[in-house]
Amino acid sequence: MIVLYHCYGAAHSSVLSAAIHLGLLAEDRIPDIKEIREIPFFDRKKSEEIGIPFFYGYDKRGNKIYIQGMGGSDKIVIGLLQDIMELYGIPEREVLLVNALENVNILVRIGGFLSRRLGLIFPGRVISIIGLQLAYPKFLATVLRVKEYIAKFCEM
Repeated sequence: MIVLYHCYGAAHSSVLSAAIHLGLLAEDRIPDIKEIREIPFFDRKKSEEIGIPFFYGYDKRGNKIYIQGMGGSDKIVIGLLQDIMELYGIPEREVLLVNALENVNILVRIGGFLSRRLGLIFPGRVISIIGLQLAYPKFLATVLRVKEYIAKFCEM
């Protein structure tokens, strides 16, 4: 199975979700600022990379985990992905698209804007991380639901 965590720019929420999924961040506590700041690709994607899926790693079941920024065109990109899958005969159940953006709060949005759009990396990154820490239980719940779905899918 392929799991694609997507958000606006593949810099914060999708990266955090994929990191939780792969065990790079704890499931039993909220990670500190340093732990979040040091996860691969965190707050490092460029605007021109929006729309490009990035392989993040394999989970414990061997599923491929990806991150992708979709800008404001998530419905269009998802529709395109579904059309391509249909064209190539890839069953929809083999690709799980997970909207990580649903879990963000205003601090993550402000921090992302400051860091990625305005180039104010230090303050933007810190504000984003604080927002992600506050929303961490929501991200964790989403990832745990994904893992539960995968476990059921693998039993079939």
